[in-house]
Amino acid sequence: MGVLEWQRDGRLQSYRTSPREIAKLMGLADSRLSDARIEAISADWRYAAAYEAALTLATVPLECAGYRTRGVGHHATTFEALPLVMDESFRGLADYLEDCRKTRNEITYDRAGVVSPSEAEELIRIASSFQAQVVKWLQENHPDLAPE
Repeated sequence: MGVLEWQRDGRLQSYRTSPREIAKLMGLADSRLSDARIEAISADWRYAAAYEAALTLATVPLECAGYRTRGVGHHATTFEALPLVMDESFRGLADYLEDCRKTRNEITYDRAGVVSPSEAEELIRIASSFQAQVVKWLQENHPDLAPE
């Protein structure tokens, strides 16, 4: 399934973003990554903060492509769309982030002690790398929207 089908199904809506909106999203992702690096909080909440950073970063290319998610399952839709709006080479990352979504839901809604410190560190590392990739992608594909 692709973005046109998701739009017909109501999972996506057309959206025109702006440099200000993209800068706001990039700043939010940076803030979440900073929170994730605070070692005094639990591994669960560090993981959740890194997840939120990755979700925000995955929202950037979707908005650049002219879409915004709607309704139930918007996190999953964001990750499913990632290889379609950035590049197929992001499919593995999208699958990993989808697994992280399920773990984050368990952390948020079900129980404590879900992830180990090393799992939190892994997601922080991957989200940080993804941040650099999004910045590069913006500069190469949407320089008019890239933060300065």
